[in-house]
Amino acid sequence: MSTSKGSIVIKNGNVLLPDGEIVLYDVHIENGIISSPGTGLEADTVINAEGCTVLPGLIDLHTHGIGRVSTDEGTLQEYARLEASRGTTAFYPTLFGPPEVSVRNLERYFRETDNLKTVPQIAGFRLESPYLAQTGAGVLKDLAP
Repeated sequence: MSTSKGSIVIKNGNVLLPDGEIVLYDVHIENGIISSPGTGLEADTVINAEGCTVLPGLIDLHTHGIGRVSTDEGTLQEYARLEASRGTTAFYPTLFGPPEVSVRNLERYFRETDNLKTVPQIAGFRLESPYLAQTGAGVLKDLAP
């Protein structure tokens, strides 16, 4: 296999395949994208994963925050860096609060997504407690009309 500048091989890892099987493989990464699993692969950078499990990027389907950074208060760039440090390649920021707050946060996030150059990617947004019913607001009874 030819290697181009910046290619990476993760060698000797227990690789989780899409069908759920775990096999001892090398994983070749080209331009930030997994290009092939196999054995005997070479690249400019080699990472020895002997004894480790190699997983694909994970997707965080429901997140309000990490550490002291909330999806309602932090910037997407800051939050995406935290998600990436935990192996996440895509996430759904979950927004919480009364409708006017959630809408303001969505508008702010939509503006920020154009400038987001980091992995993980935002796969969408999740609104929690959208308060559609006139009879109550879930656990936030004081917000119900």
